[in-house]
Amino acid sequence: MRPLVLDLCVGGLCLAMLLALVRLARGPTVLDRVVALDLVIVCGVGLIGLITLRTGTPHYLELILTCSLVGFLTTVALTLYLERALPRRKPGVDTPPHGPP
Repeated sequence: MRPLVLDLCVGGLCLAMLLALVRLARGPTVLDRVVALDLVIVCGVGLIGLITLRTGTPHYLELILTCSLVGFLTTVALTLYLERALPRRKPGVDTPPHGPP
């Protein structure tokens, strides 16, 4: 029963990673691509965790920590870069009105 559940989890994470890669390639905005990249990294960390469970060895736990740290720092760095690089919009200009008219 346990290998079947692990295989289903691996399949679900692979599907999520595939969909995130599609969003990474087709994302309408750069911010969508950053979120998709973060999701790909999180799915990769999940897959490494499932490999750790499957093999029964704790040798991959350091890899999980390293990938999580690199993914977090990448997301933060890209967000800070985009905050400085993208032009700021003024409130009320080019923004749709809030609420019903």
